[in-house]
Amino acid sequence: MFKELNERNILPLHQAGFRPHRNTMYNIIRLERYAREQLQKRQHSAVIFFDIKAAFDTVWFDGIIYKLFDLRLPDYLICYIISFLDNRTASIEIENILSKLILLKSGTSQGSPLSPLLYIIYTSDSMKSIHQHTEYGLFADDTALWTTSNTITNLNYRLQSSINEFQKWCKIEVEDIIIKPTSSARYLGVIFDHKLDWRTQVKHVETKVASRISLLRFLSKLNPNANLNTMLTLYKSLVRSVISYGSIILLTAKENIWKRLQTIQNKALKATLGFPIYTSTKYVHSVSNIQEIKAYSTTLLEQSITRARIYDDKITENNLLKIQLHIERSDI
Repeated sequence: MFKELNERNILPLHQAGFRPHRNTMYNIIRLERYAREQLQKRQHSAVIFFDIKAAFDTVWFDGIIYKLFDLRLPDYLICYIISFLDNRTASIEIENILSKLILLKSGTSQGSPLSPLLYIIYTSDSMKSIHQHTEYGLFADDTALWTTSNTITNLNYRLQSSINEFQKWCKIEVEDIIIKPTSSARYLGVIFDHKLDWRTQVKHVETKVASRISLLRFLSKLNPNANLNTMLTLYKSLVRSVISYGSIILLTAKENIWKRLQTIQNKALKATLGFPIYTSTKYVHSVSNIQEIKAYSTTLLEQSITRARIYDDKITENNLLKIQLHIERSDI
């Protein structure tokens, strides 16, 4: 089915959820590059995030079937999906008593790899009415709209007009609530702040890994003779994965941000290896054969550029090359 959808460009260009060779970083990088460029131009920019509540549970069977026919997908695919959705039932259990079976008219099956795909087909036309001055990013049921202007008044107008179009598509009424600007917001696991200095993101990382570092310290003391590779694998999965998530877009940040991230890694490695806190950082990295975090993130950047080229993802490649160029200019 993916082959059919991709060949006919049915899915939204910037829908990165549950698609081959796409992940959360696709839109995180797009948003960071957009916001950074507007800052450099001294333009105002704004972004609003939507999280559709119980998104998969609200997929209307008749609606998705109508869209499948409207998209003129092959009959065998439509018949297969109809059989997947048809005659699905549920029951409610209260104090060990089951209700009668209820015939479901909406909601895709939990755990099925087909369910996310049906959802993004169901919402594939959600961005068609969004104004050209506004860009969007989709990851399954996470939606972001962002735009720019040289004045706050026009910025508000642009963003509101795109919000209105999205509301029309959703066919919902939103209460008359004024959405106040905030200095930071979390998007797909990365905290964007209004200055793009990433201090809030680093603080989030520090908080998140604190208990994990304590766990690594406990394990290393519990078994001083633990296998080095096993402990380093734990470090990579518990701590480095958190530090490095989204770190590619932090490569343009000031050096003090990287010093803070490196401090986190230093503490984590010493805890992992059971070394005292005063142990030389250079020695710790030599024993563990672990790159410093900025060097590791630079390696991730290079790998991501290569991967984008392999899969002919020009949008991601161009955005990553801009980050790489910024680093090269900073090193001169």
